[in-house]
Amino acid sequence: MAEQHTNSWQWVASDGYEIPPTPTILALQRWWRSISAQWESDQEDGSAELGQVANSQPLQVDGADGIAALDQYLAEWLSNENDGGSLRWIISPPYSHVKPIAQDWLTANGFEELKIPNRDKLALNQLEGDISITGNGPWFVPELGHAFLRQSKGLRWVRLFFAKALSGELGKGVVICDSWAWQFLQQLWPVSGQQTLTLQAFDSERLRQLGLDRDEHQLKHLAALSRGNLGVACAYSNSSYHKRVGDQQSPFELPTMPVETTDYTAFILHALLLHCGLTQHQLQNVLPIVPPTHLDIELHQLRQCGLIELLKSNWQVTARGYPVVRQALVSRGLLADAF
Repeated sequence: MAEQHTNSWQWVASDGYEIPPTPTILALQRWWRSISAQWESDQEDGSAELGQVANSQPLQVDGADGIAALDQYLAEWLSNENDGGSLRWIISPPYSHVKPIAQDWLTANGFEELKIPNRDKLALNQLEGDISITGNGPWFVPELGHAFLRQSKGLRWVRLFFAKALSGELGKGVVICDSWAWQFLQQLWPVSGQQTLTLQAFDSERLRQLGLDRDEHQLKHLAALSRGNLGVACAYSNSSYHKRVGDQQSPFELPTMPVETTDYTAFILHALLLHCGLTQHQLQNVLPIVPPTHLDIELHQLRQCGLIELLKSNWQVTARGYPVVRQALVSRGLLADAF
């Protein structure tokens, strides 16, 4: 693997995230028409394909440079002893590598983990789990997206957390939050954009610096498909790539939505993204309108399509399925992240 240059890892304020532009021949609206056509008819039109390139070696990422860049970005804030009650919010798009890098940096710098309640207990009549820090040093939350359920009782803990954290009562801390959960939580308790950060999008040049040896045309399409999300780019980095396709096709082989897609399908996928994955029991709790037998069928179909997977009892959207799922939800007007 080629050397990974430190300047390919750049931490920025979350509103400074720059989604890579889409190449002219693959305008997003044309790509979405292709997905819609497959959604409705499950038919492929390969008449315009003139060739393809298959790459067997996926991109392997070493996050050490990302940790070093984060250390530099937060060094002044961390060393400021007169800023004892301030917070930093690290926003992590799904599969983006932001979360593991941030967690490694926080652990290495001695941050105390603030424990959140078990998710299955968040909606109990009696809320369990005190919000407190045992030590005097800085603290962190490893994933705020796991600290709520989108129902009336399931939001109590996270509301209390925002009140205590933003008041300065908990002292200096860092909160990691999935980008979809963050978009939802910002409707409950807005936070200044100056306090939020994320990894800058990985455009074609940054992907090349990480060691991805592909031609510029493919790198630009990969950056556009992933919207700069490193994990999604890695997932497609060894996929078959059609060098020339029709106007309404993606150069990558994408999973497709189920032929029979309903509002239930969209609600399930949306809930999985907003909560960073859910167990089937938790899905039933946040989506009581979906009959249990229908939920079983929907999950089976989505899994067969390669859009979701079951990991440690949690259903979650796959890295390869994420671009398709995101666009499908956006097309239905559902709340989406900013990345």
